[in-house]
Amino acid sequence: MKIDFHVHTRYSDDSLIEPKNLVAKSRKLGIIPAITDHSSIRCHAPMRALKADFIPGEEILTDKGDLIGLYLNEEIKKRTPFLEALDKIREQGGIAYLPHMYDYGRAGSHTSEGEAAKVDVIEVFNARCLNQKYNERAKSFAESHSLLQAAGTDSHFLFEFGSTYTELPDFDLNSPSSLIKALKSKNVKLVTKKAPIYARGTTTIIAKSRRLARRLGL
Repeated sequence: MKIDFHVHTRYSDDSLIEPKNLVAKSRKLGIIPAITDHSSIRCHAPMRALKADFIPGEEILTDKGDLIGLYLNEEIKKRTPFLEALDKIREQGGIAYLPHMYDYGRAGSHTSEGEAAKVDVIEVFNARCLNQKYNERAKSFAESHSLLQAAGTDSHFLFEFGSTYTELPDFDLNSPSSLIKALKSKNVKLVTKKAPIYARGTTTIIAKSRRLARRLGL
């Protein structure tokens, strides 16, 4: 199975991906997305309505940086303390996945190594990292702490989806424990490709434009 563990949709302030378009591309490529919108699980319902294969998640902005919860059914509030968010993920039977570790140029990348060591999976390749050394450091950290490894596009635009994914043995998509078992396999393969630099800059413009529109009541 091929999984992209880090995908945003229009339910994130900074993404333009329509769920129906994501589902169509997912089926065409045979890559299953983990839906990880910023502090929101609103996309889960439309994805289910489309009968899509996906992992329901959320990218939570904690007090120490971004933390992704996979297999969430309840939204975890923005600014929840990191360790509390970790507990809330596990209370839901979910998987704690740390994205873009060491990419300190992002507002959501300030988790300490001590806190990072408590998660289940480290994102060792984020396609939007501008400097490959951040991904390399994340991989070294995961290896030195015997943590599971995965990759994600961090897609905010549809063209990004499909360039990076984690290939792993077949597993029950509805079972967190089945995914963990698959990630522990020796047959896991990361297929990676960097996103173009302009993707991040454009994302910032979209987010600021949407926030301004809300303030103006548009």
